Amino acid sequence: MTGCGCSQENCAHEFDSLLKKRQKIASRRPKFRRSESNRFPRLGDKWRSSKGIRSKMRLKKKSRWPIVETGYRGPRLTRGLNPKGRIEVLVHTPEDVEFVDPYVMAIRIAASVGKRKRAEIIKKAEEFGVEIVNLRPDEKPKETKAEEAIGEEQPEATVASEASDKDQEGSKE
Repeated sequence: MTGCGCSQENCAHEFDSLLKKRQKIASRRPKFRRSESNRFPRLGDKWRSSKGIRSKMRLKKKSRWPIVETGYRGPRLTRGLNPKGRIEVLVHTPEDVEFVDPYVMAIRIAASVGKRKRAEIIKKAEEFGVEIVNLRPDEKPKETKAEEAIGEEQPEATVASEASDKDQEGSKE
């Protein structure tokens, strides 16, 4: 039995709350910096564990940068998932899309895939209802492009139709 009253092991209510909890933990997670990186710019800001016997950072002295610890981790069920809570699958061919579960997974098209094969993958993903994570702006589905174009043209059409209605009324009188 879970906290929300469901009899399922991992219910959707609990999973959504864990995703929110992960986001909250991530917002509070500090930026981990390498010891002495402010003194020596050549070291860079990338994280490296302090190994010195008298290292103040390793000893967690006051006013030192925080070090990586297990307490900063997110919930176990949400680790490795994208922000929407789906597993990302790298796709190289259109056939790979067939093996993806649209309810649990989302696809990321590999960078090495060309434009033609990329279009085939997008078409196949639409058929199976699979979400594409790295869809480019020019690759939006044709239906949404058509809807956007219709939405832009309607105000002009109504103005033109109103003008023609006024002209017809004027010619009748």
